[in-house]
Amino acid sequence: MRCRSLILFSFLTACSARTVDSDCDGMCQPAGPRFPGVGECKEGVCTPTYAECSAMGDVSTCGEACEVQGSLCAANGCGGFTYEIFYDMEFCKDPASIGVEIERECDDPIDWQLNEAVKCCCEQE
Repeated sequence: MRCRSLILFSFLTACSARTVDSDCDGMCQPAGPRFPGVGECKEGVCTPTYAECSAMGDVSTCGEACEVQGSLCAANGCGGFTYEIFYDMEFCKDPASIGVEIERECDDPIDWQLNEAVKCCCEQE
């Protein structure tokens, strides 16, 4: 079965039973000006975005991190990256902090090295 988009009365139905209007009703969570296109509304659907911070002791993959937050991981879906890693939770939670962006698959182990916190790229509802 092929995926088709159908526009009907300003509503967009895309590959799922979920109907949304073309502006996403303000439900998207943009990742900010450093990440153009990440978490924004595109053709009536929110693009993946970086989720809440997860601690090293709580998760080992982004698949797990997104699942804990009620979502699905989007491999390389945030500007070509799967996660942003931070030295500690304080930096991770600070919107002005810049983490190191990493390309990986969702089930690959997070490469913690000396870091303790991560924001994974997850799908938005």
